[in-house]
Amino acid sequence: METTVKTIRGIDVQTIQLIESRADKLGVSSNELIRNALDDYARRIQEVEASETLHAYIDDLIEANNNLVASQNQNTLILGEIAKTIIERINYYLPAQDMKTAHGKNNTQATNDNSFQDENYFDVEH
Repeated sequence: METTVKTIRGIDVQTIQLIESRADKLGVSSNELIRNALDDYARRIQEVEASETLHAYIDDLIEANNNLVASQNQNTLILGEIAKTIIERINYYLPAQDMKTAHGKNNTQATNDNSFQDENYFDVEH
């Protein structure tokens, strides 16, 4: 490990005594305790910076997802309107016909509500 010397001015005597007392309790040197504290602080700074970067990316992803959902909702509405228009056109050009007329039967007969009683009604040979 490379040794770097950094002089820190302005630390009061009580803080130095507190650091040395804590280092003695932990069984390490005061330099090692200070080095570990600085390493932890530097790691937290990196985590905060990484977190800010990730939050920006996450916000972008959320916005893109919201745009996608809005587009899908609009597409669904448009497809529904297209389907309604197609059905209206089909009904206009191919109006509903009586099934007996469509199969070539004489439509002048009086029909009752149960027009499917004819057992040959659905035969292909009509």
